[in-house]
Amino acid sequence: MIPRWLPLARPILWALGIIPAVALALASGGLVWPAAAQLAGSSTAPSATITVMGEGSASGSPDVAYVTVGVQTQGATAAEATADNSRRMTAVLDTLRALGVAPQDLQTSGLSVAPQYSAPNRLEIVGYQATNQVVVTVNQVDQAGPLLDAALAAGANRIGGLRFGIRDTSPLHQQALAEATRQARAKAEALAAGLGLRLAGVSSVAEEAVVAPLPRPVAAAAPAEAPAPPPPPVEAGELRVTARVRVAFLFE
Repeated sequence: MIPRWLPLARPILWALGIIPAVALALASGGLVWPAAAQLAGSSTAPSATITVMGEGSASGSPDVAYVTVGVQTQGATAAEATADNSRRMTAVLDTLRALGVAPQDLQTSGLSVAPQYSAPNRLEIVGYQATNQVVVTVNQVDQAGPLLDAALAAGANRIGGLRFGIRDTSPLHQQALAEATRQARAKAEALAAGLGLRLAGVSSVAEEAVVAPLPRPVAAAAPAEAPAPPPPPVEAGELRVTARVRVAFLFE
């Protein structure tokens, strides 16, 4: 039924553009509220997942050691301290080479000459101190102790440290990852069972972190004025690689 007022109001509605807009909407199949259209387009339901962390580790024996030794000398002049230091350091390096250390396994890690003062806040120079350090790569870890002994006997009076490493951690890393994923699945299965659910697949998996073998310090630097102490017993032990994963499991 057409309202009585519609014929009278038709010119006004046409002038305001209301009638053309309604006609266009009806011709296109009906009116749709913008808010309703937006809501209809975002009605995707989130996936049902259980997210857990898994951690695994694998251990291996070190196959390389790094020994840091050095020489520190004093002299009335910089030239005197440097000359004495060069002489003693040359003797240390010659000894290491004679024991089979290759040139590429000797790397200077520190070289300095510094003035020595009579007191902390005074400018009077009473001498000079020269320091030279070298890192020795030991490819046979059981020789780390004897090499350290030999370097000290040859004139080294600084022990910068001793650490062990594994050249290629890839196999250990893969073992650790496999253990981490097994642990993650076991956690998810326990959670699902407790909730009366069943795992239905994996939604996503990501590696969270990998911890490489950490250097293991064995000896600290000895004071320059003190005689070089005997080296400590050297035990290589084992190094551990750790892996962590985050897994989202689908459930039903």
